[in-house]
Amino acid sequence: MAFFKRKAKFEAKAAAPKILDAKNIQTNCKAANSDEAIKSVGKLLLDGGYITEGYIQGMLNRDHDITTYIGNDIAIPHGEYEVKDCVKNTGLAVQIYPDGISWGGGNVRIVIGIAASTEDHVSILQNIAEKLGDMEMVETVVRSNPEKICEILTIA
Repeated sequence: MAFFKRKAKFEAKAAAPKILDAKNIQTNCKAANSDEAIKSVGKLLLDGGYITEGYIQGMLNRDHDITTYIGNDIAIPHGEYEVKDCVKNTGLAVQIYPDGISWGGGNVRIVIGIAASTEDHVSILQNIAEKLGDMEMVETVVRSNPEKICEILTIA
């Protein structure tokens, strides 16, 4: 009597997207105001598979409650706690606004949309602070292409 091993059937499960991919970085962007920029970077997160649509409204709510402008020409829009279930995968989307946008009392040229679980949020914020802590690096990022921006923000 012969015994045959049955091959296990595995469902193909899509791999989680990288936290930051050059395809989720846009340069030379224009927006009339911070809400328009948040919706735009939120759409990148949505299209990248990081969030569901409800997260974008949570990003707007968060910025209306407490500005996500952090200085150094940077804003980090992210959803409020109430929409954490809309995060499918931790990820970032970056948009560069060379002409700047008036935002929370400052001028913003780099918008980094963040989709993250509570645990990942802190390490992402720490990385952004380390990478973009001085204006020289901010200027480099504003002048760079998506591939170079991705390299700057992801290199250890």
